[in-house]
Amino acid sequence: MLFTFPYDPFAFLGGLMLLFIIIPVIICVIDIILAIWVYKDAKKRDMNAAVWLLIVLFFPCVGCIIYLVVRD
Repeated sequence: MLFTFPYDPFAFLGGLMLLFIIIPVIICVIDIILAIWVYKDAKKRDMNAAVWLLIVLFFPCVGCIIYLVVRD
């Protein structure tokens, strides 16, 4: 067997680690974009934009839902 490749039982870990890196980065980018949108929208509606920015940054899903319910 001249052209055999050695079997690497841990070869799938490279792709798995890439998955564990890419998904949290995408979630963080979405959270930051959502916080920026809430900040701009709250500022446009004369609400306390800085407070809403912090709420959405620390509690992204819940903060955004609360903001959408509370906004004028």
